[in-house]
Amino acid sequence: MTRRKNKITKISILVLLLLALFLSVKYYKISDDFEAYTKNSELENKVLESQLTEILHKYDSLSVKNKIDSLRFNEQIKLVQSGKSTKQDSRFNSIEDSIVFFAKKQQGSKEAISKINTVVNSKVASKTAQLTALNVNAKGVKIYSDAYKMSEAKIQQLRVCFTLEENQLVHSGSKTIYVQVVNPKNQIISLGDTFVESDTNIKLQYSASVNANYKKLDTDVCTYVNLDQKKTIKGKYKINIYHDFVKIGTTIFEYQ
Repeated sequence: MTRRKNKITKISILVLLLLALFLSVKYYKISDDFEAYTKNSELENKVLESQLTEILHKYDSLSVKNKIDSLRFNEQIKLVQSGKSTKQDSRFNSIEDSIVFFAKKQQGSKEAISKINTVVNSKVASKTAQLTALNVNAKGVKIYSDAYKMSEAKIQQLRVCFTLEENQLVHSGSKTIYVQVVNPKNQIISLGDTFVESDTNIKLQYSASVNANYKKLDTDVCTYVNLDQKKTIKGKYKINIYHDFVKIGTTIFEYQ
């Protein structure tokens, strides 16, 4: 019986020791975390205080600058007003004369602004109501025959393709598109004297033309340009697309 009691006592003491050890470790960990948290909090508070001090300093500087600017502005207003009053006294014989003058001046300003708005709106409208050629590309076409070897054959045509972009401001119907091919020597390649002339005597020399049935939607267009062999040399060619004497697209074709 006594032996059993001693055994229970020993077990109880061991359990208490283990519990005390666990609590000690837990307390040490909590204390360590709390100390680290305290240090971090102090550091963050110092950083925030520093930032707040800098903000207040900038605010004070800005306030002083605004006050100085305000004083300067008020002084300038006073000077301008004093100058205006002197000029007006010598320029107008009566209050009625000054009222008529400023009324005419205001009316002239409104008319000038109205003219400017009309010009700007017309330019914007004319720009947005114009066709645009996208994805312009060109490929050389060789025509083989028994008289030439395949490796020695030169390109005799250019196949030019592009897409007329969708634009609801452009009227539907047949559109004449002009393709202009410029060789590396800045010569326009065309078989014959092919050009069009506007009502204002503007001439546009072109290499080929094509009619496209445009219905305010994306429209794919392709055409062939016959090349003048005397002007067909190796190098980079510039392909320009025109409609109504306005360039609406361009690309570069390299003939190697």
